[in-house]
Amino acid sequence: MAKFKAIESPLKMSRAYFKKVTSFFSNVASVETTVTSPFMTRHKGPLGLFVISADTGLCGVYNYQVMRATERFIEANKGQDIKLYVYGRKGAGHFRKRGIPVEHIFPGMHGRMKADFHQSVLDLLTADFLSHKISEFHVAHTVFINPMKSNAIVEKFLHVDRPELKDTNFILEFTHEGILSELMPLYLSSKLRLMMLESLTAEHASRMVAMKSSKDNAKELMGDLILLRNKVRQAAITKEVIEIISSVEALKG
Repeated sequence: MAKFKAIESPLKMSRAYFKKVTSFFSNVASVETTVTSPFMTRHKGPLGLFVISADTGLCGVYNYQVMRATERFIEANKGQDIKLYVYGRKGAGHFRKRGIPVEHIFPGMHGRMKADFHQSVLDLLTADFLSHKISEFHVAHTVFINPMKSNAIVEKFLHVDRPELKDTNFILEFTHEGILSELMPLYLSSKLRLMMLESLTAEHASRMVAMKSSKDNAKELMGDLILLRNKVRQAAITKEVIEIISSVEALKG
């Protein structure tokens, strides 16, 4: 409960921040179609799939859902070379048991969040994309809806598609290319951070619900065992009373 409460507020702020960054990015990137970025360029190569899982279990169906989303993506892209980048020990263990090679495993944080917890992941993904080692990056992550519900999805991260042209009512003091080159890393960073925050929040919520369910089940089981114990004890007492009465009646002859 405490971990969930601590991360819920940063998630809300991160959503609002990413929405504003996306608005700026869409306006700038859609205005001048001749201006591009290395992150918006298509090229050939294997697909990259970054899977966000948990380090530990006891979090309900959280890990199962993201693994199922991953397997559906692999099945839908059968025949293509897919390289897996996995965050969290549960995801790494899942693929290891099935003999599926993993390109890179990122150590998780055991459910703890730091300010730049996404940076090492971002650096590697963007480096492999820019070096043409990977043609596209997709991210298998979990979208937090409420403590009782979350959805595991696969979302494209790189390359970045050019937004649709929008009506603009602003003036740029610098060139589109200069602004786009500064805005693109900010856009990618805030997007990846939000996806990882969504997953981390969903993990804590799922674990909280799973623990509450276990606690409630334990209480119910304890109540049933106490009732059974009382019935057995009462049956034993009744049997002894009947035996005593029978003995007394036998003595009376």
